[in-house]
Amino acid sequence: MKILYLTPGCFDKGGISRYNRYQIQALRDLYNNQNIRVLSLAGPKADDFEDPFEVYWHANGPDLISKIKFTLQVLRLAWTWTPDLILVAHVNFSGVAKLISMPARTKTLLNTYGLEVWSGLDTLSKWGLKKADFVISDCHYTASYLEKEGLRNNGTVKVIWDCVDLSRFFPLKEVDGQLLQRYNIPDPRDFELIISLGRISRAAAHKGYDRLIKAFSLIHEKFPLARLVLAGKGDLVDELKTFASELGVAKKVSFTGMVDEKHLADIYRMSFIFSLVSDRGKGRGEGIPLTPLEAMACGVPIIVGNQDGSQEAVIDGRNGFAIDPMNIENHAAKLALLLTDQELRCEKAKNAVVMVHKYFSFEEFKNKHGILMKELGLVSER
Repeated sequence: MKILYLTPGCFDKGGISRYNRYQIQALRDLYNNQNIRVLSLAGPKADDFEDPFEVYWHANGPDLISKIKFTLQVLRLAWTWTPDLILVAHVNFSGVAKLISMPARTKTLLNTYGLEVWSGLDTLSKWGLKKADFVISDCHYTASYLEKEGLRNNGTVKVIWDCVDLSRFFPLKEVDGQLLQRYNIPDPRDFELIISLGRISRAAAHKGYDRLIKAFSLIHEKFPLARLVLAGKGDLVDELKTFASELGVAKKVSFTGMVDEKHLADIYRMSFIFSLVSDRGKGRGEGIPLTPLEAMACGVPIIVGNQDGSQEAVIDGRNGFAIDPMNIENHAAKLALLLTDQELRCEKAKNAVVMVHKYFSFEEFKNKHGILMKELGLVSER
């Protein structure tokens, strides 16, 4: 089977790009590298994912010239390479992809994630979403939203959760002192670290870094060894530093700056608790975020929000808590509970690893794609 894969970008460190990279690799494993041709609107930049990632062709970003070149490449391959499937990795491409696929009689499969589908779709994208032959969602929350809003018929959205590379993310007790200095992190052998990781930007304000600082400020006096670490970079960092200072916790809150991909697992392993509590609204919210899953794989209990797909990272409460993002007092109470009750924290940490291996491994992710392709009649049963 030949698949033409269209992505807005698969080189950066964002959640959608990570999902795309895992998906591309899964398809390459299933159907051979030469049968998967990836077209990316964005090309690699200096501060992107450090490891090289192969694509068939890429433009240089969202400017008009790049969009025209990208569309021409899709047209050319749809007619000359004749793929069996056009996999559209973002709803913004869905309308154009469907228009191109129709005369070529090629099926389209669309990925959906979260905020992009509930934040206001233009007419062409909304039409493309409704007309796509098949749709994948990275969480049940978004799948239900699409069906409730009449954007898809009931039962036509297949959920395939994000995944974790378990060869990279796993529990390990060692602490690299050089990384502590490089990223301005208190020594986890001396302090109890609450960590959050992601884009610390206004565009990702729904991730709730300000609320986490507020929750931490409510408990820091009771837990003198507790420290808060916000890992990542963005245009909100200076504002959050000021906020921490106003709350009197500036000396207990660290900002790492950008984290190199090869150091992510080490950062997670330093955590007592990983917290990423998103809220949902127009331009706000998550599908199922990858960072809590990676933290789980490293043996860390998680706290996430209950307004979007984030809640699906917590399985029956066994590996953490899914909470109302606006209830700061409850957020603080959950932090305090995990800091106080070592037995509970260790139990949830162990369960976190079990849950990741059961539900969020790359092999599970790849198998679900293989099953889906057979269910859709795109490949025959062997």
